[in-house]
Amino acid sequence: MQGRGAPSEATTDERTRRETSVSPSHGRGPVLALAAVVLGAAILYASAAQLVSTPRAHPDELIYSLAGASLADGHGLRVRGDGYEYGPLYPAILATILSVVPDKESAYAVFRAANALLFALSAVPIYLVARRLLSRWWSVLVAAMSVAIPSSMYVSLLLTESTAYLAYSISVYAIVLALERPSVARQLLVVAAVALAYATRAQFAVLFAAYLAGLALAWAIAPTRPRFRDALARLWPSLGVLGIGAAVLIARPLVTGSSPLDFAGAYEVLFRSYNPFDIAKWAAYHVADLELYLAVVPLAVSPIVLTRLWRRARVGSEHVSAFLSAFLALNTSMLVVTAAFASTEFGFDRLHDRNVFYLVPLWLIVFVVWLADGLPRPLLATATGVGLALVLPAILPFRQLANEAGIDTVPGALWVWIEAQVAGPGPLSGSRLLAAFVIALLAAAIFLPRRFRLALPAAVLAVFMVTGALAWDRMVGAPEDAVFAGGLERAWIDDLLPKDAVVTKLYIESKRCPTSALTRHALFLTEFFNSTVDRAAYIGDSVPDGLPIQRVDVGPHGVLRLSSGDSLTADYVYTQPGIELRGRRLADGTAAGLVLWRVDAPVTVVGASTNEDVRTADCR
Repeated sequence: MQGRGAPSEATTDERTRRETSVSPSHGRGPVLALAAVVLGAAILYASAAQLVSTPRAHPDELIYSLAGASLADGHGLRVRGDGYEYGPLYPAILATILSVVPDKESAYAVFRAANALLFALSAVPIYLVARRLLSRWWSVLVAAMSVAIPSSMYVSLLLTESTAYLAYSISVYAIVLALERPSVARQLLVVAAVALAYATRAQFAVLFAAYLAGLALAWAIAPTRPRFRDALARLWPSLGVLGIGAAVLIARPLVTGSSPLDFAGAYEVLFRSYNPFDIAKWAAYHVADLELYLAVVPLAVSPIVLTRLWRRARVGSEHVSAFLSAFLALNTSMLVVTAAFASTEFGFDRLHDRNVFYLVPLWLIVFVVWLADGLPRPLLATATGVGLALVLPAILPFRQLANEAGIDTVPGALWVWIEAQVAGPGPLSGSRLLAAFVIALLAAAIFLPRRFRLALPAAVLAVFMVTGALAWDRMVGAPEDAVFAGGLERAWIDDLLPKDAVVTKLYIESKRCPTSALTRHALFLTEFFNSTVDRAAYIGDSVPDGLPIQRVDVGPHGVLRLSSGDSLTADYVYTQPGIELRGRRLADGTAAGLVLWRVDAPVTVVGASTNEDVRTADCR
């Protein structure tokens, strides 16, 4: 299937060297195009993000907002006065914005514009990684496709993903450089880049493990390699950092009496035993999800490209060896970590491409290398890619793909919509259309004439655009919008009280007295937009919201008591309608009718002597 006229690998290497040696005076076009990609993406996504009027991802967005506000106020990284257990970089960005913007409501628009800029800037390190293998214009194509991905919808949410995409891409570039030539400066660059990524998301600690694995792979691939002892001697900065990190992990618990797993923060619970078969299953599911995210073709042609890269690396191409080693190590590490998480109860039995979309640029580079090489189609590698592309979607349960978890499974936006369009009697179904989708794209990859090769990235971009539009639509039309519908004030508490007031959120939720979705959203969003809300308490066996919170129980005469036995005291409390507190009713807010009270100490529920006596407007 190679066909006449297919370029040889030697010819490709020669062309790449010639194209990468173009003088700077002749290279302004691609650079300007890259700048236009960054600027255009930043403006487009910042504008689109303003269509999302309120946070969607409870409680995550609230956690980062509270930590950023605490840091801006000079109290360090705290959440409701308690510790903060996630990466500090994103709250630091929010705190910087809050230090120059007068209030949370105004800052909310700036937060999302900053997300858009950070996400768009990822095009730069991605372009630089692509340049190790491709010419300038092909690298611009990779960069543009990498910021056109459906996961761009994360810029509308106060989540770490936008910052993490940039930090991860910088780390990948640093790792590729160090794998090419592990000088002291390049090794230290990896350490700095991975530290930055770790400060964004703790699970990015796996980047350093992937880097070390990549070093081993690059050493094994090299046709003439130094002695193992000499290779280790060159890596003293990396091994030194590894040794220091191990020493800190061992010594810190001995000195402080803390857990050795404290370095993982809130992810400590994930350090446990795992079933390797479950991990393998979820890893296969996530590779299938990546295939469909990427519109099939990049994965289908990957055996072709990787085998060609292997042969080029074996004859001494350091650029190729570095990229190939990084590609294999990064994909393996990220997929294993994500699969392990998905196999636990915290994975909620669903896909989490939220944790693996960072790999998409690497796959796009592989895809564009195939395009640049002239669509080579050797029989064995092509058959392998086609087989993988057919088997992986077949083993992925369609319900895993077509689900409503809009934050975790972005391609689900497309397949939920398709399933809805063909629902009802008839031969069509979502799973059958998925099979047709895969087969059509495979046919294009196998049979499309080389002169029409740009139709393939156009098809991938079209899938990105449709999936992205549907994913964004999930965010724009979410139920949370109803909380402030009709022009209700979002900062309704801050507008009424002095800035130094301290407000407590009080709520109850149980099977006997369930909370409506509107009320639940209103409780969260009021805290998000009102800086005076400083702590939260729930009555009895309510469902915790994942943030630091105090349990209280109704005692004699309706007095709310903490688990310590002390009474709950507060100056101001907002709570659900129907709960009457001893004090003065100051205001109602949100479409859920939440009530702000000026209370007498201690906080007392009128007409209640036990938890069961507390009634809200949502009670059955």
